[in-house]
Amino acid sequence: MKHKILVVDDEPNVRIFFEELLEEADYKIKTAGDGAAAIKNAQDFLPEIVFLDLNLPDANGLELIKPLKKIESHPQIIIISALGTVENAVRATQLGAYDFITKPFDIDKIERVLTRSLEYQNLYKENLMLRQIQQECPLYQEFIGESPQIERIKSRILKLKNTDVPILITGETGTGKNILAKQIHYTINEPSSPMVYINCSNISENLFESELFGHEKGAFTGAVGQKRGRIEEAGGGTVILDEISEIPYSIQAKLLTFIQEKTFFRVGGSKELRVETRIIALTNRDLEKEIEAGGFRKDLFYRLNVIHFHLPPLRERRDDIVLLCRHFLDLFHAGYGGVRKELDSVGFEYFRNYSWPGNARELKNQIERAYIYSDGETLVVDEILSAGEFSKSGSSRGLREQLQAVEKQIIVDTLSSEHGNRKKTAETLRISLRNLQYKIAEYGIDM
Repeated sequence: MKHKILVVDDEPNVRIFFEELLEEADYKIKTAGDGAAAIKNAQDFLPEIVFLDLNLPDANGLELIKPLKKIESHPQIIIISALGTVENAVRATQLGAYDFITKPFDIDKIERVLTRSLEYQNLYKENLMLRQIQQECPLYQEFIGESPQIERIKSRILKLKNTDVPILITGETGTGKNILAKQIHYTINEPSSPMVYINCSNISENLFESELFGHEKGAFTGAVGQKRGRIEEAGGGTVILDEISEIPYSIQAKLLTFIQEKTFFRVGGSKELRVETRIIALTNRDLEKEIEAGGFRKDLFYRLNVIHFHLPPLRERRDDIVLLCRHFLDLFHAGYGGVRKELDSVGFEYFRNYSWPGNARELKNQIERAYIYSDGETLVVDEILSAGEFSKSGSSRGLREQLQAVEKQIIVDTLSSEHGNRKKTAETLRISLRNLQYKIAEYGIDM
C-alpha cells in the first residue's frame, strides 16, 4: 500500500514540486494551500507524513502542529522552512515536529528525512498497537501483584500525572523493574507519547553520547549524516535507562544537565536543543555504594532519586506468587494455544514456599519450561523439577525433600477435610485417583 503524504504550502510551485517528486517515487500525495485546507485534508486523507510550511496566509504553521498530530493517523510533521526561519523550525521540533527541511530544496535531504520519518512512523504504529493490546487484553494490562507493597507502588504511580520529574526504580534482578517502568509510562502519558528503552550495559563508552544525544554530520569518523539521539526520539515521552549504574562516568554530567535543564547538544553540534523527555532509571545495584567507589556521581543520584520505587523480591511478597503463577499460565496458554494447563494445588503451595532467588523472572521461566514439557492438563511439581534446574540456592535433593514434605502434608490435610474420601480428595487436589493412591502409598499415609 502506498504511503500517504500531505504537503501544506501557500506557494503553488512548491506544491507542484512535491507532487512531481513524490508521485514519481510512488507515494500518494494530497496538497493544501492554507491552514484550514490542511486540517480538512488531513482529517479526510489521514496522511502518515505532513510537509508543513510555517508561513501560511491564514495561520502560523507552529499553531497547526498539535491539531495535525491529533488526527486519527497521528502523522509525523516535517517543517518546510526558509533559510531565515531556521530558529522557528527548531521551535517546531520542540512542539512535536519530526524534522525540518530548508528552501532552496535539496532532493537528497528530502528523501533522507522522508525515509527516516516513515521508519519512525512505523515504530509509532507498533507502539500504538502494543498499547491497544494492553488495553484490550488483561494479560498485558499492568504490573502483576496485590500484596500491600505492590498496592502502595500502584497508588503512588497515579500521583505522578502532570509531573515531569525523573524516576528511579531499584530492586533485585528479575523483580520486574522494566515492566514497572513501562506501566508508569503508559499510566501517566498521552497514548501517542513515545517510549524508548536503552540498556546502558550494551553500549560502548565511545558511542554512548551519540546514542543518547545524537550527532551531526562529520562529528566523528563514520558520521556520514545527522542522527537524532534516543532522548530526542522520545520527545514528549519517556526514556527508560536500564542498568543506569553502567552509564560511563564521562557522560553522567551531560545526562544531569539534560535532566535539570531539558537541553542538550548533539555530538559535534553547536546549537543547544530542547526536548521534554522523562527519564526513568533502573538498577539492581546500590548506587550509594557506587558513589563511594567513585563510579557514580552523587549529584546525578540525588536528581534521579526524586521519585524512588523499590521493588521487593518475590520472597518478601509471597501473596503475589499464586497470582503470578496464574498470570503466566494464562500468558502461555495465549501464546502456545492447545489444551489449557493448570498448576496443581501442591505446586501452588510449593511455589509459595520456595525462595525464588531469581524472582518473577525465574518463576516465569520454570512455569514456561514445565508448560512446554507437560503432556497433560495439570502441571505437577515433579515435572517442573525434572524439566530444569531451579536456581542453585540449594541442592536438587534438598528441593525434593522440601517438596515431599509439603506434598505429604497437603494430602493429609485434604484427606482429613474430605473425611477420608479418596475420590473427592483427588478431585480437590486436581490429580487422578490413581496418582493419589500412589502418593498415599509412597508417603505411608494411613487414613
